[in-house]
Amino acid sequence: MAKLNVYHRRHKKKRRSPNWSELQPELLRLITNNLSFVNVLQFKAVCSSWKHADSSSHTPWLMLPSSSSRENDQNNPDSAARCFYSLEEQKVYTIKNAFQGFDHEARCVGSSHGWLVIMDSNGNPHLLNPFSRRQIQLPLIWPFPRLTGDLSLESLRMCVSIAKAVLSSDPSRDNNFAVVVIYDSLPSKLSFCKHGEEDSRWTVLNVRREYCDIIFHNERLFALAGDGSVEVWDFNNSFPIKTIDLRQPFAEIGNVDIVKDFSRGIHSTQTYLVESLGEILFVGRIIENFVKHEDIGKGDLPRESDYICPYRTLHFYILKLNITAKKWEKVESSLRNRALFLGGNQSMSVFTRDFPELEENSIYFTDDRWEEINYVEDYGGHDVGVYNLGNKIVKTLVLDQFNKWRVDPPPFWIVPNPW
Repeated sequence: MAKLNVYHRRHKKKRRSPNWSELQPELLRLITNNLSFVNVLQFKAVCSSWKHADSSSHTPWLMLPSSSSRENDQNNPDSAARCFYSLEEQKVYTIKNAFQGFDHEARCVGSSHGWLVIMDSNGNPHLLNPFSRRQIQLPLIWPFPRLTGDLSLESLRMCVSIAKAVLSSDPSRDNNFAVVVIYDSLPSKLSFCKHGEEDSRWTVLNVRREYCDIIFHNERLFALAGDGSVEVWDFNNSFPIKTIDLRQPFAEIGNVDIVKDFSRGIHSTQTYLVESLGEILFVGRIIENFVKHEDIGKGDLPRESDYICPYRTLHFYILKLNITAKKWEKVESSLRNRALFLGGNQSMSVFTRDFPELEENSIYFTDDRWEEINYVEDYGGHDVGVYNLGNKIVKTLVLDQFNKWRVDPPPFWIVPNPW
């Protein structure tokens, strides 16, 4: 009888293809933390789980007019476009429909947590994330004081003059955020609204001072007045409570050496608040109001006199707030590996070790002289640059948009936010 040989065939196990969508959140965050913002956007487009991957903050970008430079032309198809300059990549990106849904008269009045505060042509405020294209309608502006009765659209725009708008937190992560604005003039006022409340509306916070700047830090609003006084409002309650009211004038301002070298009239000062390493800083910006022709180089303004008015920033100085002693004190040391970003945005302090493309001990600034920007046709929006606190030198940003003295719409710093 023939012997039957039985052969057992070994079956190779099929290798399971890796499911990249199941990567752990910690690993996804590790990856995104090492990507540029543009690469983060591409990364999030791969799949739904990657789309919701958390990522660290990025270097602020500079929002600019589109290269067509005709945003104010309502017949221009590029009127909704904006350019964004990445300091990290030293590259300009164009988002064609960044302002889609807004007409050519819409204006940015604030930048905070990666969101822009936009006033439309009817005087109504909106929040806009130009990167995710998300929009949030804020309560109508009509409840503001002085806006009762019959007002024309032109009168409305004149009345609702917002100098700055800031957010308490990122609307992408917290639906219960507050918006605070400095509006009106002589004197200016503070007003706020709380998003997420059933009957959200604008409410006056204070009307007694001429406010210069506002910032949020740890759910507290710090408001700076022109005389150096500071108010601190706690927003953890249903209605904000004033916890600190420092009416100390500038006791140290006369001791700032850099201020002594500049005379009033020819020079003016703009002031800002910024939180840095837990300290509240006062930043003074000295601007030359009248610039000689030979000092400004070539421009597109007529040379009808020896002096013209495209102002320029010359210097900055810094004080820090001593709440216990209730006064401003000189900052003797440098910014300790920090860079500040000032202008129409909520002031920011950035750690330069995390962003080596930034110059440490420097101030990155944009033009926020709104009265001249809004009412002078020949110049405005042009005063943008980087000031080094060590060598006291101002460097301009070499971009096509700054080849002229009128930059409209004016540039804004914004931290790119993919949400």
